[in-house]
Amino acid sequence: MVIHPIPAALGLCAVLPDFLSPAECRAFIARAEGQGFHGAGSDYPPSYRNNERLVMDDAELADQMTQRLLARLPLPALARTDAEGVRWQADRVNERFRFCRYRENQAFHIHQDGVHHRGPDHRSQLTFMVYLTDGDEFEGGDTLFFDGGPDTTPRGEPHPPVRSSVRPQAGSLIVFDHRIWHAGAIVTRGVKHIMRSDLMFRAERVAVAADAPFSPPHQGYVWAMCALPGGQVASAGRDASIRIWDAQGRSVATLQGHEQSVLAMAMVDNQRLASVSRDRSLRIWDLSTRRCERRFTPHGAAILSVAVWQGLLITGGADGDLRITDLRRGECTTLDRAGCWQWALDVTADGLLASAGEDRIVRVHDLPNLQAREQLPIGAACRSVAFSRDGRQLAVGDIQGRITVWSRQSGRWQQAASWQAHQAAVRRVRHGDDGTFFSGGEDGWARCWSARQEATWQARHGNFVTDVLPASDSVLTCAYDGRIARHMPIA
Repeated sequence: MVIHPIPAALGLCAVLPDFLSPAECRAFIARAEGQGFHGAGSDYPPSYRNNERLVMDDAELADQMTQRLLARLPLPALARTDAEGVRWQADRVNERFRFCRYRENQAFHIHQDGVHHRGPDHRSQLTFMVYLTDGDEFEGGDTLFFDGGPDTTPRGEPHPPVRSSVRPQAGSLIVFDHRIWHAGAIVTRGVKHIMRSDLMFRAERVAVAADAPFSPPHQGYVWAMCALPGGQVASAGRDASIRIWDAQGRSVATLQGHEQSVLAMAMVDNQRLASVSRDRSLRIWDLSTRRCERRFTPHGAAILSVAVWQGLLITGGADGDLRITDLRRGECTTLDRAGCWQWALDVTADGLLASAGEDRIVRVHDLPNLQAREQLPIGAACRSVAFSRDGRQLAVGDIQGRITVWSRQSGRWQQAASWQAHQAAVRRVRHGDDGTFFSGGEDGWARCWSARQEATWQARHGNFVTDVLPASDSVLTCAYDGRIARHMPIA
């Protein structure tokens, strides 16, 4: 028996009861509890999830789950054709398993699942999740499905109405498209366990010309881009590498050294690039020799953001700190203990620093005097900040898909505009020329906005747009689908 809990128009979603036996469910729970769960706080912000998890690679278990799935849901029936006409065939269950435990007051808020990317022709497209605990053993904890992303509705709700709710039953498997918006409702009593993986797909044919722009691609999502001198661009992502591309998108160099995802970059001067990573390191690269010349560990957790001002490198971390690394002295000091994830940083020529906080606050610091200046309240957790070139405007992107613009008047910041830019979190906002703005969102769209907050251009990716970089005659976008794309014209 296969149950389809949501309309097919939203994507594939199938529940297969009794995929595992009660004894198998108990054995998996015991195995996970024996190895130990860890809080997700070092990898995910509380606005996203606050449950505990255990990540385990097990190829033998993946083989077993694949064979069992074949007996219930033939993989050829899952074949699909994407928007570019590429035919994808279901391959196997991913050997990367994530066991999750939800205790009282823990939840996984509305989101789309990210793609597990192994190359241009091999990636995940379906979520594979088995409920290990029966719904009678806890309250709350349903899997909720929505029509769209967490944009603010006309009545002010934080997300659209629930389209369908699936009550966990021990041993049931649920398989659904990564792109479907869903959530794990808060557990109000008891404990819920799940085992989660992905269903991998292979493309029948992916013809990528050797001289195609931005190839060979990153292996996995592309998280950030940075403009370099001479029209070159740096990109970084999950494969822990930094790629350097020329103005035509041809590969110039690959910088290797980080051990985990590279999350942000900034130019130190015309010859040096700074990068930060989940591996907790800040690295300084010499672009002429393409070598890492210095390495620092200013934080005790993943480093999320970096900005540069007059030889000072300011970093924001998942440990909630803002730290300053003085390149001349080689010293690291604390600027602020914000107490929450510091997602993004930007700095003006005269030394005003803005930081985007998980606590719905943008902090403005005066770097010349090393003092806190102002705290700007935002209606939701912040993900991106960007000053205009003259430093008189500050744009902020938040997880509800809004962009808020602040103006500096008589030394104080005042809110000037706010609008709904995306149906999900704004991953990146940047200033363009003539009062325009560029944004990338978790709804898969990159957009350009006029000074009147009207969308004048947009482009679509197959997953979260993580960065958008305007140039003189084009705009570059990158995303969780692993692609970097150039768009011309931009208006």
